[in-house]
Amino acid sequence: MLTHHRLKVYEKALALSADAEVLSGSWGRRHVIVEHFRRASESIVLNIAEGARLRSGPDKARTLDYALGSTLECAACLDIANIKGRLSPDRSLTEKRRFLEITRMLIGLRKAWLQNVMSEEPSPYEAGPSAPEFEVLFHHESLDVYQVGLDFMRWFVSLPGGRDLSDRLCREVDKSATSVVLNVAEGNGRYSELDQRRFLEIAAASAVKAAAYLDLYQQKALPARVETTPRREFLSRVVAMLNRF
Repeated sequence: MLTHHRLKVYEKALALSADAEVLSGSWGRRHVIVEHFRRASESIVLNIAEGARLRSGPDKARTLDYALGSTLECAACLDIANIKGRLSPDRSLTEKRRFLEITRMLIGLRKAWLQNVMSEEPSPYEAGPSAPEFEVLFHHESLDVYQVGLDFMRWFVSLPGGRDLSDRLCREVDKSATSVVLNVAEGNGRYSELDQRRFLEIAAASAVKAAAYLDLYQQKALPARVETTPRREFLSRVVAMLNRF
């Protein structure tokens, strides 16, 4: 038996990844969250296994940093799936709680590995107070920049073509807007300040790209009556907030 096979968190992550494949099967391959969700759920499993193989405490902890980032990315994918109508709010919340359990177990294991002990005692994870309209499970959900990114996604889904993504440019907007949300979530969970900065820079660049593709989509495909300028300000706010981090 390999070392990672003895870890409870590995078994839970493995089951969660298998369920993620089934859960996202009906979402539609045009939506980039399908591949992000599946890849990130697999990344959790792979990084736990790699960490168990290594000997150095800091090296082992670094692999769990990657796994933790992937759990947050999965949680953000579930938020987007809910907005797109691919997942009910109740089911989204249920699945996010499963990823929260993995998150707590990974934090506890990371702490133990840094101390060169073998323990899977889950660690507390304080996400902040819940808002009246939704339960906050993860810290990134309490960030204004994350919520503004989701607000843009809600508006975009209401556009002609925004839900079924039948137009190429529409898919490019979706890809970039999704990148904003996922990179804010994953970057916020990284322990290294340099890692955090890298993910937030990707999110800012994606927001600019989403705005440019939205301009192209409006000029080439959107009906003239659809006004995008006020909602484009969501993306301007995202960039401004990310630049302050």
